[in-house]
Amino acid sequence: MFTALSSVIPRRRITVPWLLIGGYTVATLDMLVAITYWSGHGVSASRVLQVPATWLLGHTAYSGGMVTAMVGALVYGHLMWGVVALYRAIARRHPVFWRRPFVCGSLYGAAAYFVIFQIMAPLLTGTRPNFHNLPWQLICIATFMTLVGIPCALFSRMADDRPAQDVSREDCALPAQ
Repeated sequence: MFTALSSVIPRRRITVPWLLIGGYTVATLDMLVAITYWSGHGVSASRVLQVPATWLLGHTAYSGGMVTAMVGALVYGHLMWGVVALYRAIARRHPVFWRRPFVCGSLYGAAAYFVIFQIMAPLLTGTRPNFHNLPWQLICIATFMTLVGIPCALFSRMADDRPAQDVSREDCALPAQ
């Protein structure tokens, strides 16, 4: 009986797990870059993970130890889940975002970095955007372009519940200079 039903009911991809996996993957990659960079400056991994918790709890998050580090990791993972889901929503309306995952994903990543860290985080914490540490800013933009934006494109495409379409090599190629 189960086989008879499975032949009648169309198979659909399960969207939410792919978006969730994508969100937590890009959050992990980004946090690993941040932890690596800041550990060279004497900042502990837990302190780096507490930064997203300050968006909700204020500066008291820094005195919360591992609990607020875990809260920060969850906040950031869920935020990145939303970033991947937003890419999917945009790509469903504008399929070029799936056909050109490297170009569109990179540009999306750069835009996501600007919105999150130069607009949203300062509004949530009541601070001004920080443009003083240029090397860190450049690392962040490069990280968001490559380790956030491009995976957003790839994970959101895996989460799409419509039939897969062929993508030609030209669609994935970088534009000629």
